Amino acid sequence: MSKPVNKSLYRNYLQKAEEMLEVAEYAAKQSKNNAAVTASVHCAINAIDALSVFYLGKRHSGGHEGAVDAVKGVVDPSEFRDMSKQFGGLIALKNEAEYQPDLMKASQARDAVTRAGRILSKVRQKLP
Repeated sequence: MSKPVNKSLYRNYLQKAEEMLEVAEYAAKQSKNNAAVTASVHCAINAIDALSVFYLGKRHSGGHEGAVDAVKGVVDPSEFRDMSKQFGGLIALKNEAEYQPDLMKASQARDAVTRAGRILSKVRQKLP
């Protein structure tokens, strides 16, 4: 499922992604591991939306798990595989961090921030 979005609004998604990464990094440094993971997940989702909106004029509107599929034709296959790997690692933590009673560990927070940063870095390279 996708939703049409004016291509010029990619900047808004990019700004959201950048803000979420800053929040995730800060939270991880403050041992706020649950917030770090959650912000990292939303950084990645917004970064992928920015890329999809810029190139395709639409963003994924279904379950978050499928968001990365929206950019499959936008990046080359090796970049897509890496982005999918990073995103998959984040999505695996999303449910646990947001809805389950379990608390995130510092190692999970650091991993999430790293994965989100990698995705955002790749997205920035593809945008003006």
